[in-house]
Amino acid sequence: MVKLKSERKMGALTRPVSNITLKTVSGRQHDHKQHMAYSAVPVRHFATKKAKGSLDHITVVTADGKLALNQISQISMKSPQLILVNMASFPECTAAAIKAIRESGMNLNPELEGTLIRVPIPIVTREHREMLVKLAKQNTNKAKDSLRRVRTNAMNKLKKSKDKTSEDTIRLIEKQISQMADDTVAELDRHLAVKTKELLG
Repeated sequence: MVKLKSERKMGALTRPVSNITLKTVSGRQHDHKQHMAYSAVPVRHFATKKAKGSLDHITVVTADGKLALNQISQISMKSPQLILVNMASFPECTAAAIKAIRESGMNLNPELEGTLIRVPIPIVTREHREMLVKLAKQNTNKAKDSLRRVRTNAMNKLKKSKDKTSEDTIRLIEKQISQMADDTVAELDRHLAVKTKELLG
């Protein structure tokens, strides 16, 4: 991550440009990492030993807005082949939770027993693993495309400030923006490589 120490040393004239531009890129850079982590949840699921955790960030649409499944339930492993989702604390969200699990893209078929949702873990075949790798690549490419748009937008905003900021400062900020974007792309690629290895060996 590019440090902003040099940015803080800039004069009062340049500070607004550097702060706004770099904070925008840095914040959205983090968003793209989050996007990759959550949208690629299927990559982490039953091919690893983190089956229970793979349900944590499934988004459930409730009357109070969108919430993570682990915020409205207690998730536990009954056995290596079965996950239990206890909705006793928020029974009114049970139907929405079932819908979210079923539509999570993880090939899950939840079963309801009162306020307890039973989630059998499907057998992961080679074909299913290959499908998950393909999905992970698609998510990675989407994150990269989104990051490129953010980078282009930041550069365009920077160019509009050239009449108020020195050329040296502009070049410094451009270099920092490019470095942050490149670091994020490299991290996405590393993340994809790890998950591909987990799935296909």
